[in-house]
Amino acid sequence: MPLYTVEALRFAFAEQVVLDIPKLTIAEGRITALTGPNGSGKTTLLMLLGALLWPSSGSIIYRGRSLPTGEGRDADTIRREIGFVLQSPYLFRTSVARNVGYGLAVRGISRKDRLRRIREALQWVGLEGFEARPHHALSGGEIQRVALARALITDPRTLLLDEPLANVDAGSRAVIERVLVNESRRRGVSVLFTTHDLDQAHRIADEILTLNAGSVVEGYMENVYHGAVYRDGTSWVFHTAQFAIAIPPGHESCRTVSIPPEAIRICLEKESESARNAFRGRVVAMRDRNGGVEIVVDAGETFMARITGDAYWSMDLRLGQEVSLAFEAEAVRLS
Repeated sequence: MPLYTVEALRFAFAEQVVLDIPKLTIAEGRITALTGPNGSGKTTLLMLLGALLWPSSGSIIYRGRSLPTGEGRDADTIRREIGFVLQSPYLFRTSVARNVGYGLAVRGISRKDRLRRIREALQWVGLEGFEARPHHALSGGEIQRVALARALITDPRTLLLDEPLANVDAGSRAVIERVLVNESRRRGVSVLFTTHDLDQAHRIADEILTLNAGSVVEGYMENVYHGAVYRDGTSWVFHTAQFAIAIPPGHESCRTVSIPPEAIRICLEKESESARNAFRGRVVAMRDRNGGVEIVVDAGETFMARITGDAYWSMDLRLGQEVSLAFEAEAVRLS
């Protein structure tokens, strides 16, 4: 059974459509990263999935049950299964222990059991001995870890986090990543988090979804472009603000394209003039990832290609170097 099944979901605010997702399925018991640029609708989708907002139309099925369309007992029942951590968590003006144990207190758990579980939860997030620490004496990373402990202490089946690693120190980042992986792998908790950090998404997520302009894109955030489709003689092209990309026919209504990084070829020589998707640009960034190398090239639009370490060393690539990019029209993903 899927964790979430979304059908014909639309959310509008002040007559502006923020989300328009025809269909989306999120697997249970896995870590799912939701990526996308600012304003793409990531936080709005997360709040809809957590029953903190209500769709303008469409449906969200959570573990076989329809999420309610308004406040009430059904909404409260489902929320009890879901832990939610905001990007800038709000802490009560009291001690760490009272903040972490709040969810247990409202559930009527005895003080003795609360104290025991508070100690355990703080150990999970590396804040042993912080029970009496006042909220105003915490760093940004410690606040995020307290909020995570508060969400986990009630044993949620699902954990939703909005940019959990934004503006936290390296030590807190490592702890939070470890906790999320442990909760998913060892306890079977379904984890869904938003992030701008693609390295983090690739490092800990089982699946990565890209949200762009309110829609889920079947592709990669690194190479997502907006535009429109036009006919050029017998061919079809997708025009961005900077250039035209050759695409397969039959996608006249498409407004977004993406290209998998592995589908982009890099070479030092100019591509043949007959090549349809061939561009010249300069290397602006390079980084190691999972045994390969990611090369970022500015060719009017920014492209990210992923090549093997052997290919990287054989080309002796350097920052600022001029290179050619090429990819097949069939590699372009359209939505």
